[in-house]
Amino acid sequence: MKVSLNLSGRFAELFDVKEDVQMEVEEGTTIQDILKLLCKVQSRSSDIFFSNTGLKPNVTVTVNGRFIIHLDWLDTVISENDRLNIFTLHSGG
Repeated sequence: MKVSLNLSGRFAELFDVKEDVQMEVEEGTTIQDILKLLCKVQSRSSDIFFSNTGLKPNVTVTVNGRFIIHLDWLDTVISENDRLNIFTLHSGG
């Protein structure tokens, strides 16, 4: 099945993408699987997204506009034509 990834900010720079990335994945694929697959395909270390305790706090992921914290976190199963946004949140004044 096909899913669309939008990487923004730092992640767009790290993966050198300027447009959405289309990925073909199997049914039952989770957010964690997608992030690891993205790193593998792009020959990047998965520590871009993960620490030894899980997803790094500066990594934000949404599926069709919904934050994964309100879904099943990294175990959220992706569906056909889902759109994932992967970005960092910034704050300050």
